[in-house]
Amino acid sequence: MDEYKPTNSPDYIPGLKKVRSRRLFLWLVIIVYLPAMMLALDSPDYKTWVAVVFVTWLVLLIVAVAFACLVRCPRCGNCFHTHGPTFLPFRRCLHCSLHVNADKRAPEEHSPQARFPDQETDD
Repeated sequence: MDEYKPTNSPDYIPGLKKVRSRRLFLWLVIIVYLPAMMLALDSPDYKTWVAVVFVTWLVLLIVAVAFACLVRCPRCGNCFHTHGPTFLPFRRCLHCSLHVNADKRAPEEHSPQARFPDQETDD
């Protein structure tokens, strides 16, 4: 983990901004579902509107999750929220443990261990 020591490099700012914007888009898509569905249920032709809202929301959710899965960590270059086939929208990179707000926080004295460290096999 010593190779990932710096946590406040100015080079991380654009990458972390991209990670935060994709996370925001994902959470907004999730939060919008209930109010949109309530509006659709209140309409006179509710069966049609419920189907339209659900299909639209499902497509947006798939796009938002894909964007969040594929965003890269600016420090290690791996997918920020994905480790193998698992999508985990934690606030730290699953590989190098860089915090999503590392460019806005004070530098960490000790770099935390990655939640799911990469396995290195010795053959």
